[in-house]
Amino acid sequence: MAAPFTKEDLGGLVGSANLYWLKDMNQEELEILLPSVDCIFVHFWPKELDSENLEKMTRLSFIQSALAGVNHIPFGDLPSSVAVSSNAGGYSDEVGEFAWGLLLAAAKRIVKLNGAWKENQSKSPLELGREVVVLKDRVLGVLGYGGIGGSVARIGMAFGMKVIVLSRKRVVEGGLESLHGEQGLKTILSNCDALVLALPLTNSTKRMIGRKELMLMKKRAILVNVARAEIIDQEAIYDHLLQNKDFVYATDVWWMKDGRESYPPDLPFLGLENFIGTPHVSGPSAVVGKGPLKNALENLLRFANGLDPEKVVDRTDYT
Repeated sequence: MAAPFTKEDLGGLVGSANLYWLKDMNQEELEILLPSVDCIFVHFWPKELDSENLEKMTRLSFIQSALAGVNHIPFGDLPSSVAVSSNAGGYSDEVGEFAWGLLLAAAKRIVKLNGAWKENQSKSPLELGREVVVLKDRVLGVLGYGGIGGSVARIGMAFGMKVIVLSRKRVVEGGLESLHGEQGLKTILSNCDALVLALPLTNSTKRMIGRKELMLMKKRAILVNVARAEIIDQEAIYDHLLQNKDFVYATDVWWMKDGRESYPPDLPFLGLENFIGTPHVSGPSAVVGKGPLKNALENLLRFANGLDPEKVVDRTDYT
């Protein structure tokens, strides 16, 4: 079972499935249980379920991720018969709002102006005001049009922005321009004033934004990441920020190091005026409201009742 949820949180499954909490079991108990497990509900993948123990789970047929992303699942150790579902949709509004919090902080230069005020800098309000970006009538790019990307796009339209989205399938929705493929990405990068990453981390999206892509963006563009840090090349974005003082990168996600997100990262991003970082709190803000739990439980109940689970991912994206 999955942290950060409690046994009480999963009470809705009682009567539909026998529940076992991994952290409550010793190795001997785990050995006995493994061959009878049909389903795993997991937050971050536990070290106890290594390749050796997965081989013993001969009845395993379904894994439900508590996270929207599933790049933590060891697909290479799983039989092809095991279906894996993401928790897509469980975090949409909360993470979408947080993305806009980062975007507005960047556009309105909130962090920088707060520092200037505290340091009693001599610039006049008019001088400082010239640095503020007015978003109405500007172009918002959204990479990935799932629940989070959709939430970001709708808020962007409410701000009076022109919204361009990149997705695998054409999006038919009033007020949006929908693009796909490599040329679509280039078009968005070249035209957007603000870009929000809302993509899953897969083989095809890892380091999608590197030096070449950053050079296509406007000098005063804002890049917001609420997806996964590895979608952006770490050295490339750091160097780009150093060389382009008006470009802002605002992120709630960090590059993985030794199996954990690195706060702070290897490079001194936190010392840059055109960088805004928060410690991956957008997802946890949704957990507090139980949205992700409700979303995952509905899918687990589908499986327990003999129905096909929803939001099953294409494992070729991860292998």
